Amino acid sequence: MNTPAMTDQQLIDFSGEHLLHELTMLWALAEILPKTKDGTTEYVALIESFATHVRNLIEFFFFQEKGDYVRAKRFFDDPADWSLKLTPHFTALLDRANNEVNHLTVWRIDGNPPEKAWPTSEILKQIEPIAKDFAARASTKKLHPKVREFLQFAQGATLLWIGDNVP
Repeated sequence: MNTPAMTDQQLIDFSGEHLLHELTMLWALAEILPKTKDGTTEYVALIESFATHVRNLIEFFFFQEKGDYVRAKRFFDDPADWSLKLTPHFTALLDRANNEVNHLTVWRIDGNPPEKAWPTSEILKQIEPIAKDFAARASTKKLHPKVREFLQFAQGATLLWIGDNVP
């Protein structure tokens, strides 16, 4: 299946809405989750959302073009300028999100052992430099400036910006 072409303006519009949504949700959830009581329905729903946004961003940054999926390469004048290899760490994180949250598999962890916890702050610290590198290197003709603006903030200082800038 061929990937539909997108104009520079379509990429700007897409990144200003959809990519910014994925990023801001992940950052906000990483900040909110430690303040939420573990084991509650609210906490579980927030963890599921966090895992879904992690999964979406891993696929965006690391995966190749396929079908109608939008990948990071599209935001470069020369797509060869972005070619990250999926590391074992991010492979394991993606598998975990798929197996424990996004799909009903036999690999779900039973009960509440320590390895069932999602270290949200650590996960964000690992994906943040990739997102910032992407934003710094992507074409200004293709990436919405709000994505760059958002990624300039340090972790923990994002909720106010999100409230003022994301519908």
